[in-house]
Parts: sequence; C-alpha cells; structure tokens
Amino acid sequence: MAQNEKKKKSVRIDVAKPLLQWAMHRSNKRVDDLSQKKPLKNLGEWMEGTKKPTLTQLEAFARATYTPFGCLLLSEPPVRRPSTIPHFRTMSDDSPMTRSIHLEDTIKIVKRRQEWVRDYLIEMGVGPLEFVGSVDIDDDPVDASVRIKDVLGLTPDWTARYSKVEKVKDYLYKQIEDKGIFISKNSIVQYNTRRALDPNEFRGFVLVDDYAPFVFINSADIEGAQMFTLAHELAHVWLGKSASFDLRGLAANPRNKIEMTCNKIAAEFLVPTDVIHKNWDRFSNNDKSPYVAASAHFMVSEIVAARRALDTGLISQADFDAFYHEYRHREQTRKQKQKEEKGGPTFITLAPLRISKRFVRMVVTAVKENKILHTDAHRLTGLNPATLAKVSDRIERD
Repeated sequence: MAQNEKKKKSVRIDVAKPLLQWAMHRSNKRVDDLSQKKPLKNLGEWMEGTKKPTLTQLEAFARATYTPFGCLLLSEPPVRRPSTIPHFRTMSDDSPMTRSIHLEDTIKIVKRRQEWVRDYLIEMGVGPLEFVGSVDIDDDPVDASVRIKDVLGLTPDWTARYSKVEKVKDYLYKQIEDKGIFISKNSIVQYNTRRALDPNEFRGFVLVDDYAPFVFINSADIEGAQMFTLAHELAHVWLGKSASFDLRGLAANPRNKIEMTCNKIAAEFLVPTDVIHKNWDRFSNNDKSPYVAASAHFMVSEIVAARRALDTGLISQADFDAFYHEYRHREQTRKQKQKEEKGGPTFITLAPLRISKRFVRMVVTAVKENKILHTDAHRLTGLNPATLAKVSDRIERD
C-alpha cells in the first residue's frame, strides 16, 4: 500500500455532528442506509461522538452525500443558497417545497453553462434574442402559439411531412436550437447514474436569458409527456419568466397564472383547439381509440391528445383519469422491456442530448479558436478532450 494511503487510513478527523446531520439532510440520506456501506459502518458512532472517522472514511461519506469534502471541515454548516427560479406547484399541498440536492445541482450546472454562453456571445458581438419576453401574460394563447411557431419557422401543418413522432421531435429540437435556445435532456445529475432526477419532483425547468435561454427536460418522465414539457418551457421563454415545472403527468391543473398561461400556449402550440374540435368525430370512429387517431394527426403522444380532449371539453375528467393511469402503466412497462431487451444507448449517443448540441458546438469552436482552454471545456461539459471530440463527431454525423 502506498504511503499516502496508509496515512489517509490512520488520520482521524474531528468532524462536528451538525455537519454530518446537514450533509445527510441535504442528500435525503439516513444513518441506517449509509451504514450499510463498509466505509460508513461506524456512522452511528460518529454521530454519537464516540468515534471519529478516518480521512478515507470521511471522503467516502462526502461522496455518498454529494457533499464537497471541504464543507465537512467547517465549524458549522454553510448557509445553503438555493436557486432563485420559482417552482410552481400543481398539487393541492400548499406547504413550502424544498428542492432536492439533485435538482439544485442540475440547475447550477445549467446556470454555469448559461453564464459562459452569455459572456461568449456578447464578446462575439452577438445581440440579444428579440423574442425573449415578447409575449405578455394576458395575450391570447392562440396568438402567442402562432407567434412562437413563426419564429421557429413552423407552418400550421408542419408535422404533416412526418410519419413518426420521433422525426417531429428531432426537427423541432433543431429549429429551437437554431434560433438560439439551448435544450438539455437528462434523467441524472450530469453523468452520475447514482443520482437520478425524480420526475415526481420536476418535469423540467427553464432559465430565461435574452442571450442564452436554457430549457431542461427531465427524461426520466414518461416519453409522451416530454413534448408538452418542452412546449410549456418554450412558452416561459416567450413570457420571459424562469421556472421549474412539476405538472404531474398532465393530470393536474396549476393555480398560478403564469403556469396556466404557459399550459394554454403549449396546448395550442401542439394541438390547436379548432383543429381537434373539427376532427373529433373522425378521431372517435378510430378502431383503437380517439387518442390514437389524434396522436397520429397532430404527431404528439396519446397522453397529450387525451389532455387536449379534456381541456377542450371533448371528454370528462373521469375518462381522462382512466386513460392516464392505463397509459402511464403501459409506457413504464414498455420502457422497462425495451431496456431489458436492447440495453440503454451508449454514453456518446446520450451526451449531445444531455448537454445540448448547440452548446457542444459552441464550446468546441471556442477551444479551436483558442478562446478557452481544454480545462474550461471540461468544466463546462464534464468531458475530457478525447470524449468531447467523440461527442462532437457524433453531433456532426447526425
């Protein structure tokens, strides 16, 4: 064993009990759970003050609780400064919400990227995006959705050229990023598979900025609901309002005016009221279900089609609730089966979506032009030079 390893295993650290409690609370971990890990088997004794952890053990505790090691050496817990973006609840519970450390860390990662992009674009002489904040909360949702489509270059029947929802999604993502909005889609904190993002906490969030708006989609959510989340966050960009979003699988109605407006704009963007009313009789005669027919017509998921049918008075709340629970179970079963049969996509395949294709291109360009160092690129993307090059190549092949 190397000399430094021996030293780490012999040095005992006098860590304050409040710091251990703080680290466990912020990571939502319990003594019983952490004590199952071999390096932390004496955690209970650390808490009681009858034993002190070694340097190696304390480092393991820091990793298990997602805590910067240096914080555990302080005399008292640091003051947590949560992100300032509002979180609009859709449940009936009025109790204040404490964001998980996973969500907070994800917001910080995206915020760091946004700040770099803003400075980079200003330095390059690029002007602000005129459409950010161009819609007022009292504007007609139909008109607002049309204005968003105009900016993105989408005709009223733009989905008609595609036969698969995935193709529609790919084209929409490209149009959005081409107009200056960055889209990240991930189900974990950066690349840490042990830090899953809970869709019951949030479906997505948006950090609005007139130079570099960033939209984040929680891909742990059922696939069918993610398109609505994207449209909802786009509405936030046009309203100029940052927020995180927790609409529970499209099964609840928000009470906040901003969220109600964003929902209405998103709904009109994906499934216009006049069109679904005009075609509902035809959809209802479909052999499978009206939602399948509406899904094929609008190139959205069945769940979005069903939600629009509810919102426009074409079906009852009971009809929607029954379909929602059946659909959610079906999608979760399908996703699990697909994972078992085919395995997950490769890291290189996922990375462009996790980071944002446009952001990767911008960072790679900045490195090539000697505007930033490889260490800066690593800080912004979490990728070493070789992996960043592979991800960049993958994006260009797509």
